[in-house]
Amino acid sequence: MTGKPALVDTNILCYAFDTGVPEKREAARRLLARVFKNEEALAVSVQNLAEFAVVTREKMEHPLPDEIITRFIEDIIAFDGWTVVRYDAGTVTRAIGISRAGTIHFWDALLVATMQEQGIDTIWSEDAHFSKIPWLTVKNPFRPG
Repeated sequence: MTGKPALVDTNILCYAFDTGVPEKREAARRLLARVFKNEEALAVSVQNLAEFAVVTREKMEHPLPDEIITRFIEDIIAFDGWTVVRYDAGTVTRAIGISRAGTIHFWDALLVATMQEQGIDTIWSEDAHFSKIPWLTVKNPFRPG
């Protein structure tokens, strides 16, 4: 792969706003703050942004107001330290094959297919099932080291 910025999974974005898990919230905020301080460049998929909107609006114990959700997404889109990657219809069909071969959920396979197309080989996530993808490096910001 090309050494492009690591991708941040949706769970990290959501934990940065989840008051119900203070330790994870702090770790997620530290990671994201590094981007906004120009200490690190990271990437997100449009899929991550959509999932972030759904989870923080509808699934968190204390949902975020739409204005906060929209502002956070707009900040990511506008800030040079973030790379927003997209997918297309061909990515969807590749994700079906990745899901079948890697026995991971389709939505995670879609993220993997998008990363592969973009030359991204590292993901920040707490989801260990990404380690089933041989070429993918998984970093968990909630684990020491």
